[in-house]
Amino acid sequence: HKLIPVMRTLSIIRTLTLILTLTFPYVLHAQQADEQLILKHFHSISSEEISGWMTEICAPEFNGRLAGTPEYLASAEWMAGKLKEWGIKPAGDNGSYFQWFDHPYTVVNDIGALQLHIEQKDGSVIIKSYSAPEGYYPGMNSGNGEVTAEVVFVGYGVTAPELNYDDYKGVDVRGKIVIMNRDVPYKDVREPEYAKWVRYCYHQYKAENAAAHGAAGMLYIDGNSANPNISYVENMVVCGIGPEPLADIFAGPGKDNKLILEQIDKTFKPASFATGKTMTMKANTTRHPEGRTCNVMGMIEGTDPVLKDEVIIIGGHLDAVGNAGGLLVDGGLDNASGVIDIMAAAKALAESGIKMKRTVLFLLIGGEEVGLLGSKYYTMNPIFPKEKTVTYINLDMVGNGTGLAVSASATCAGLTGYFKTANDSYIHRPMRVSTSGGVFYGRPRSDGLVFLADGFRTMSISTTDGVKPVYYHLPGDDETAVTPEIMEDVAKLIYLSFIDMANADTLNY
Repeated sequence: HKLIPVMRTLSIIRTLTLILTLTFPYVLHAQQADEQLILKHFHSISSEEISGWMTEICAPEFNGRLAGTPEYLASAEWMAGKLKEWGIKPAGDNGSYFQWFDHPYTVVNDIGALQLHIEQKDGSVIIKSYSAPEGYYPGMNSGNGEVTAEVVFVGYGVTAPELNYDDYKGVDVRGKIVIMNRDVPYKDVREPEYAKWVRYCYHQYKAENAAAHGAAGMLYIDGNSANPNISYVENMVVCGIGPEPLADIFAGPGKDNKLILEQIDKTFKPASFATGKTMTMKANTTRHPEGRTCNVMGMIEGTDPVLKDEVIIIGGHLDAVGNAGGLLVDGGLDNASGVIDIMAAAKALAESGIKMKRTVLFLLIGGEEVGLLGSKYYTMNPIFPKEKTVTYINLDMVGNGTGLAVSASATCAGLTGYFKTANDSYIHRPMRVSTSGGVFYGRPRSDGLVFLADGFRTMSISTTDGVKPVYYHLPGDDETAVTPEIMEDVAKLIYLSFIDMANADTLNY
């Protein structure tokens, strides 16, 4: 009788062994088949196709993709058409691919003018005209008109009574042209003290403060490049100023802008003054207060009954800075590169048919260049709850270089492991991995920081060791400003990492 349980146990073991012997080849075959399928679509991501998309999205018909313009909306339609073609489901308003929001915009009709009046001893005046974009850049959101007036230097253009700081104290700028710098005297964005200054960093604030003090024109020392992220003031002409006119303005008073700023930063005491120089500013713009723009959103829905409610979001801004009266910025590196990296990965994931337990949302953002509007709108109107969002991964200017970088907030530092494994196993590019545990007090300057400030777990992918010149917000940022080979590998990195991340039973944050 004592042998009966032993015999039964041996019988069960033999049965289980037989089952495993019979089924293991099929399990192994299925795993190999899955790997073959994954690799097949991994290799379908090609720099040639990426180059073709880059040429299309930088085409003249999209005119620099300024948010709100018909050309931007046409580019959004083009992107949505691609998502539909690949079988990616719409995730926008009313079953569409679009998440709409209001956005008035300004069209720059021509390059306008910036001129210096040089008075001679005999009372005559010589007019020195500057060229664009070297000497100045037309205000992308300037009011329409012309102003001739004295130029008054107002430091950072800040009025902060609670901080006992006012760049406008002691100077009269009514009807005059103000010239000012970006940012504020306090520089350390990682220190809590910076939080008191951050509202004064915004370009919009600086323009509105100048108008509130009665200025008729605004020269912004922000690099002679396109900047549509300045508030529109109907009766105030605005432009960015380059090195040559800046030097001419300071030449007479014998001052130096850089040295003045260093003194202000050290003492927190304004150093504003009337320059005695007269300039003429001209702008030819048309305002469109009825404007609307949109995010483009598509998703691959998860297959697990429970985990499909969790979403991995990958995003990048689709808009660029547009066309300033013939100064066309196609937005190749900034940011067709990030968007096309996402496209290439999305196509491979969708067409492979590989099942993913979690949902993946592809978010192509509108209105980044005009004030991070699309990311702000999404965080206020999320398609998936914040607590169900695994992470938001941002791509911006990801297409120039030979190396890769992945960074993550402290709340999801563990997720970088998926990208490191994918690179180590299949891509073999130099890769930097970093995490941040600090608090950021500064003005958000990227869509990723908007998500982070709103409490989302946030990551970013970027490229390193650039091999081409960077034409930031300048003509020259076109389809030739990127290296398609690194873009191919960024897309492959996303593709592989997302398969593993979406299918993990438990995520290690």
